[in-house]
Amino acid sequence: MEFLIDANFVASKADNSLFVHWSGSQLLYVLIYVDNIIITGIDSQAIDCFVKKLDVQFSLKNLGRLSYFLSIELNYTPHGIFLSQRKNILDLLTRASMDKSNASPTPMTMTCHLTATKGIPVKDAKMYRSIVGALQYVVITKPDIAFSVNKVCQFMYKPSDLHFKAVKRILRYLKGTLGYGIQFNRRPKFLLKGFSDASWGSNSGDRRSMSSSVLAAVAVAGNPVMHSKFKHVELDLFFVREKVSQDVFQVGHVPSHEQVADVLTKPLSVGLFHKFRDQLRIITHDVENTEQGSSSTGNVRNE
Repeated sequence: MEFLIDANFVASKADNSLFVHWSGSQLLYVLIYVDNIIITGIDSQAIDCFVKKLDVQFSLKNLGRLSYFLSIELNYTPHGIFLSQRKNILDLLTRASMDKSNASPTPMTMTCHLTATKGIPVKDAKMYRSIVGALQYVVITKPDIAFSVNKVCQFMYKPSDLHFKAVKRILRYLKGTLGYGIQFNRRPKFLLKGFSDASWGSNSGDRRSMSSSVLAAVAVAGNPVMHSKFKHVELDLFFVREKVSQDVFQVGHVPSHEQVADVLTKPLSVGLFHKFRDQLRIITHDVENTEQGSSSTGNVRNE
């Protein structure tokens, strides 16, 4: 870490293992996990130069262009990069004795309502926690299972047979989508889209409501009728209203059949689930059609 600081790298406030260096048009990112290091940036020559400096200071093994990191498989496509965890998921299915199971079209049925009071306690709660913990890591490249995994995580302290049944459903879904991962495309302009959903008291376990306060604030700022009801809000928060008036934020109604965020907040029908999954860019990938271009990402290991 001292070496990176001396080399004018700045530690990220969001991730202590990420360091960033920028100088003019040069931009380098260094991500460290124990003795594994990812080095990436916009200039391959700058990356090679920095790797040589690291090699002088430490004993390194240069693994070349990044293709595998902490169970995450990376493939380069003509439009960007594709991340998946096929091998990790296969290992998980084998460990859970689900490698020969039938595939499921969705990770959770629409009629699934898990609670802490129903069901018979499982005999091997440790196995339940182990599988669910592994599923949390799979979510990194398969955010389409985020809601269902989050749901089964809520019962780790005392899992029942019904909870384990829901976990097996997730595993069966993964069995049928082994080739799926998340695609990140290059774009000349970054466009952020946010979706706000409200679910009033729909949780049968605690009757809590779910809403989106940040996006609700944007919606209020875009509605002149609501202005008088929010005069008590501090003035320094009204920058949101200014952004709406400047057309930086655009507020509009999104019908249920276009509410992509629903795939992250509730179980859906097969049709809607697959539609929203595609819109999240969770797709299949043909490894044989990967792009063989010049390297802009290095992967090294400290020996």
